[in-house]
Amino acid sequence: MSASLSHSGRAPYHLTMSHSVARAGTFFFLLFVFMLPFQRMTDNLFGIQGLKPFNLLSAVVLAYVVFTTAPLHATDELERTSIRLLLLYFATFAIALLRSIPNAPLLHSRFPDSFPESYFDFLLSCIMPGFYLLPFLFILKRMRSFQELERITTVICLSILLLSIAFVALVLMNPSVLLSGERSGMDDLVPPNRDEMAKFCLTYFGVHYNTIGTIYICTIPLLLYRALTRGAFWIVPLGLALVAILLLQSRSALVTVLASCSLFLILRRRFIILVVGAAAAGLTSLLWIGPTVQALLSVGLDGGSDVSADALFTGRVDSVWVPLLNEWTTDTGLFLFGAGRYGAGTSSLWESGTLMPFTHAHNAIINFYLDCGVILTGVLLMFLMVGTATAWRVGRRLNSDLYWALFACIFGCGVSMATECDILPTIENMYVFPIIAMMINLARLRNLDAYHR
Repeated sequence: MSASLSHSGRAPYHLTMSHSVARAGTFFFLLFVFMLPFQRMTDNLFGIQGLKPFNLLSAVVLAYVVFTTAPLHATDELERTSIRLLLLYFATFAIALLRSIPNAPLLHSRFPDSFPESYFDFLLSCIMPGFYLLPFLFILKRMRSFQELERITTVICLSILLLSIAFVALVLMNPSVLLSGERSGMDDLVPPNRDEMAKFCLTYFGVHYNTIGTIYICTIPLLLYRALTRGAFWIVPLGLALVAILLLQSRSALVTVLASCSLFLILRRRFIILVVGAAAAGLTSLLWIGPTVQALLSVGLDGGSDVSADALFTGRVDSVWVPLLNEWTTDTGLFLFGAGRYGAGTSSLWESGTLMPFTHAHNAIINFYLDCGVILTGVLLMFLMVGTATAWRVGRRLNSDLYWALFACIFGCGVSMATECDILPTIENMYVFPIIAMMINLARLRNLDAYHR
């Protein structure tokens, strides 16, 4: 009889407890991943800033990672490099956040609905996005087999399915969000109902409609992967997600989702499905010429036949990016080191009414430059180029459907960085961290298989 078994043939009590704790930890982590799109739908408990059910769940997952694993201990070179890059990223986030604390009263005065008044509440609310890093560490350390990675994929897809069902049902219950509303006043290319849709999404989901669009951008390639590899059932979640995007009326989300799904189909040589999908998209646009499709057909046109970059980005060039870049380049301190987290909100141009009322620059690279300065932005661009090239080389060696689906998700997120997504952790890029960890572990599986051959 094995020494690890008791005389009765059962496993020792401490081994049983360890297995139970591991199962409980995995359950809470998968629940954490499942709840990502719905985290803003609940209020603070007892009126305490930051005390929300999702944050409490995050604390449980954090405690499990800290007390049951060695978070900074690496078992191979790829894991060691990944942890070092995570620490560098977290240090950048922490420094930018600490530098923003003196700006708390100013940010609150300009955006009272987005930033609390007290320094403590401001710091607490800004720390919460750090929980989005937990899936990266948990997956890297605890979920290394292909079956476990498939479980995470299933949880993400089911979560998006529930989000799609809820969004479509609520829109059908509130058809006025599609049938009425006024244009934003920025230009004629912006679809109507933006204010109505923004209020609708904030009321029911606690986030802006652009955030919901980014959630779909970062996850729909996984739904397509499931539909192609796991049977007809997954066609329903994919179809509902596409319907939700059409109802959302977000041009950037629609275009980016189509681009990322097309990339995945090309990488997997599913050209017949690509052609059929393109035909279906064309037929849909003919049957339903909604405001989103109308805007797409005229995108970038300002008046006559000239193409306007400002119109293409709905006024962000002239009313956000150019003024902020001019201000930062004329101040040595801001140019070199930025203004700290949410630096765009501290601009002196707010008083003159020159800028659009945005809390961030709506461009990931520009926003990171405003927060952290030109030095760290140069380092960031280098890492992005090297990381993209490395991910592409690894994908060609792996030739894995799941890996290319994850790669397409990151590709879509990268495209969305032009108008919405961020570099530092936010709700818009929360899916990037588990997706990158899954890509790393797929590469580690290949290295392990090669080692055992």
